[in-house]
Amino acid sequence: MECLARIINCQKLANSQLWKYQFLDIENNQKNHFYHHKQIDYDTNLAGKLSISSNRFLQSFKKEIGEVIERTHQTEILTELEGKARNNVDRVFNRLGKRKIELSSQKLHELHTQFRTWKKVSIFCERSEPTIYRWIKADKKEPQKRGRKPKFNSQVLDLLLDYNQINNTATQQERANYISQQIGQRISQQTISLLLKKVGITRKKLTYHYTQLDEEKAKEFNEETKPLLAKYPFLALDECSFYFNSDPRFGYSLKGERAINKKPSSQGEHYTLLLAVSSQKGVIHWELVKNKVDWKVFYNFLEGINLNSDEKHYLLLDNARIHYALKKRQREGLPSIKEQLLKKNIEALFITPYAPMLNPTELCFNLLRQQTEKQRPRNYEEMKRAIEKAIELLNQKDLSEYFKHCVEYFDKNDAKIELKDYH
Repeated sequence: MECLARIINCQKLANSQLWKYQFLDIENNQKNHFYHHKQIDYDTNLAGKLSISSNRFLQSFKKEIGEVIERTHQTEILTELEGKARNNVDRVFNRLGKRKIELSSQKLHELHTQFRTWKKVSIFCERSEPTIYRWIKADKKEPQKRGRKPKFNSQVLDLLLDYNQINNTATQQERANYISQQIGQRISQQTISLLLKKVGITRKKLTYHYTQLDEEKAKEFNEETKPLLAKYPFLALDECSFYFNSDPRFGYSLKGERAINKKPSSQGEHYTLLLAVSSQKGVIHWELVKNKVDWKVFYNFLEGINLNSDEKHYLLLDNARIHYALKKRQREGLPSIKEQLLKKNIEALFITPYAPMLNPTELCFNLLRQQTEKQRPRNYEEMKRAIEKAIELLNQKDLSEYFKHCVEYFDKNDAKIELKDYH
C-alpha cells in the first residue's frame, strides 16, 4: 500500500518491541495505522510518501517529498511575486538535489505546477526528461519485443503433439517440414525449438520396450502386486553379465576436444552376477560365477538365500528358462522352484514376459555397472572387490523406493501440455 500521508502519533505496545503509528491518508482523508520495530522521526505537520506491507508493517516513509510540496505551498501563501517563489524553490533544489526519488504522475504534475518547467522537475528527481515523461503516462504499456512474432497457434501445437506421438525420434527440422506441409505455411526449425521448450518437450535418452511386450498384462500384474507390496516384504532377483575389461563410458575434456582414454581391445572374460535384493534389508545374497548361469547354479543360489524370519515374503523374478527347468529338476529329484521357495516361506511372482522395467533388480544393476566400471577390473579378484564396494554403496540406499518405482511404472498420467502466451 502506498499513499501520501501525515503521521499523527505513535505509542509503544506493551510487552513488545513494536511501535504503533497512526497516520492520516491525505488523499482519502482517512485515518489508519501501521507498525514498526523502532521509533522513527516524523513531523505531524509534514506529509510524505508512505509505503506499508500487507500486514501493516512500515516499508518506507519519504519525508523529502512532503517537505518540497509543503515549502513550495508556503512560498505561494507568503508572496505572490513569482521571482521570490522561484528563489525559494532553487534553495530547496540545493538542499535536496542529491536525493533520488520516484513519484507518481499526480505528484509530478504538482511539482510541475510549482517549478514551471519539466527540466527543473527532472533535475530534482535526478532523472532525464524522457524518463519523467514516461512516469507521467498513466497508460504506460510494456515495450514490445523486437522481431517477428512466433507462429504459435492451437493448430500448430496440435500437429506438433500428434507428430511427437507418432515419431518421437524426428529432428526439429523434420518436425518443421511436416507442420509446414500440413498448414501450407513455412515454419522454421527455430520456431519449433521455441515451441518445444514452452510445452516442456525435451530431447532425452530413449527408453525402449520390447515389441513383444503386452502392456495391458503388465499393468494388470502391477495392479495385483500393489496391495501385496503394501502388506508384505518383497524380494527381487535377476542375473547380469559383467566383463573384466569394462571401462567408464563417460569422461571430461575441454570444449571442442575429444575425451580420450585407453582400454584393452577385447572385452575380457565373461562373468555373471546373480543378485537378490530385499525391499527392507537391501542386498541379501549375491554370487559372481564364470560364464553363463544354468539351472543348477540358479538352484544352488536360491538355496543360499537365508531370511532368518518366519514372515512370508514375495519374490519378483522374470520367466527365464533356468528359473523353471521343471523337467531337469524332476530328473535330478529336486523340487520345483515354487516348492523350493515355499520351504523358505517365499512365494514366487513371475513378472510379465518382456517387462524388465518391472524388476527392481534392473535398477540395482545400473548402479553396479557404473561403479564397477570406475574400478577398471582386469581379473576375477579385482572384479569381485569392485562389486563388493558397489554393493556397499547400494545398501546405503532405500531400495523400497526401487520397488515402488517399478510397481507404479504405468501409473503416470498422460502429460497435460498447455501452450502459454503464444500470442
